[in-house]
Amino acid sequence: MDLVQRPELKQKVTLSPQVYQGLSILAMPVAELQQMIEAELLENPVLEVEELDVEPPEDAGSDDEKAASEDDRAWDEWLEMYDDLDSVDTSTPRDPNAEYANTEEFVGGVQSFDDYLVEQLGMLDVAEDVRRAALAVIGSLDGDGFFVGDCGEIAALVDVSKPVAEEGLRVVQQLDPPGVGARTLVEALMIQADFLGLHEPLLERVIREHLDDLAASHFRKVARALGVSEDEVRRITAVLRTLNPRPAGAFSPGPDPGYIVPDVTLRRFGDEWLITPNNESVPTLKVSPRYRAMLRGGSSADDETKRYLKDKIRSAESLIRNIDRRKDTVSRITEIILEVQAEFFEDGKGPLRPLRLEDVAVELGVHLSTVSRGVTGKYMATPYGLFELKHFFAGGYRTRTGMDVASTSIKQRLRDLVAQEDSAHPYSDQKLAEMLSDEGVNVARRTVAKYREELGIEPSWARRRR
Repeated sequence: MDLVQRPELKQKVTLSPQVYQGLSILAMPVAELQQMIEAELLENPVLEVEELDVEPPEDAGSDDEKAASEDDRAWDEWLEMYDDLDSVDTSTPRDPNAEYANTEEFVGGVQSFDDYLVEQLGMLDVAEDVRRAALAVIGSLDGDGFFVGDCGEIAALVDVSKPVAEEGLRVVQQLDPPGVGARTLVEALMIQADFLGLHEPLLERVIREHLDDLAASHFRKVARALGVSEDEVRRITAVLRTLNPRPAGAFSPGPDPGYIVPDVTLRRFGDEWLITPNNESVPTLKVSPRYRAMLRGGSSADDETKRYLKDKIRSAESLIRNIDRRKDTVSRITEIILEVQAEFFEDGKGPLRPLRLEDVAVELGVHLSTVSRGVTGKYMATPYGLFELKHFFAGGYRTRTGMDVASTSIKQRLRDLVAQEDSAHPYSDQKLAEMLSDEGVNVARRTVAKYREELGIEPSWARRRR
């Protein structure tokens, strides 16, 4: 047989570490991102913090001094116009509708994996029976994030049909981190590959049929079985190694962040709002021009030094792009929140409208888990207090007049009704549901009971004055 060379066109899917770096940076709170940036500045010599040039020009004359004086006066007038920003009472609680300030809302804490999943589930618009099934599935996950139960058992446990239980499992499998809720290693890897857009038939065949052989490094055997070269099998193996065989291992609650640092600040100028990313806590980075110059022609740097600098510059540029994407994503989510919850931002006390993660994901053209990462642990500073972005995401109801009301507003109304009741004859859950129905909001009794428990309000028999 003669050996011949011929051109061949192939589609290859490669997954760079920059993708995972971008996802990690998006999920980080500001305090953790600060630590990462500080570590990168120490490790990468070509990375610098971009400083503002505040030195006056050398040829400044009397005209410039006059202009500077006018600028000073304009600055003083601006400060006088917006003195109210500084006069905001810093003791105001995060939620203006709350009757008291909860210090736990101002100090971060370490979050468990189950709580992380339940939190995401609470921001999805799913039917009540599917939500119960999904909660039961979350409770049936093992330490690696795999579903070790059975949909039939879940159905019997929460009193739903088996198709509903299977729908609950599919909902959990949409959550972050990718692969959670999978029943097998193959299913976990397929979910992750689909999430990352790795739609390659050869990769899918390797995952479904040859994982054991790859684990034993039998590359030649796999190549013969698939009818491809050994190099192609090694390439697929390299892609597989970027996936996580333990989905829960991708979750890290991180260190206790202590005090909360906002990601964005909202300020009002007349009828317009200005969204400002927190550039003080997350500085603007750049690549040192001095090291770039060493790569140009005529430089005295040797080839090894140039290769080292090229690697460091690529790493720095990737970090800068991912940080910029994080700022852009959080700012765009904030813009949508500001638009949807315009009534709330009028005075900080207006009702919240229903807002779902899916709606924002469609509007931004990104995956659902990207929005989840973009709102979890991210905070917004407003003239009315400090709010977590997920505070503005809630399911809701439509009143008889056609107006949408968020579940957050219904909880506040429940708190008000209980505060006004006669302690000798407290309202039952059924009575509270009827009172809400009279106001145009049809809420089931069991939903009232759930909201009451979430608010920490005791049942009627315990509230009755003895």
